[in-house]
Amino acid sequence: MPSVTISTSQIRSLLDSDQKQVGVTTPMGNMMLEIQGDLEIPSTAQEDDDRFSKSEGSDIVKFGLLHINSENKIATLFIGKKQRLLGFVVKLDTPLGLLKFNHDSRTVEMQDVFSYKIIFKNRPLPIM
Repeated sequence: MPSVTISTSQIRSLLDSDQKQVGVTTPMGNMMLEIQGDLEIPSTAQEDDDRFSKSEGSDIVKFGLLHINSENKIATLFIGKKQRLLGFVVKLDTPLGLLKFNHDSRTVEMQDVFSYKIIFKNRPLPIM
């Protein structure tokens, strides 16, 4: 069975840094978002659209504003100006690692470790 060494230099620098740069950073650490359904976002960046930015040559789109109530672990995701999703924070039984594969150099780097996820399993609600 083929094997590869996993570099932990990226995750170590991320954990040692005061600035978290990967995933959704919250007071409980970085989190994954689980959304039921599809997000309809533009496939290409528009010059005048401030939702887009670039990272390592790829377009990144900001699709919403996340608010987490740390007391009752309820999350609200505002999407655009018309919809909101209500969800809850769940601690993962086993933390998940985010790996980045570089096929050219045949290396693997651990980018992040997730201990929590936010689950949005209901249909969007209108913003009144």
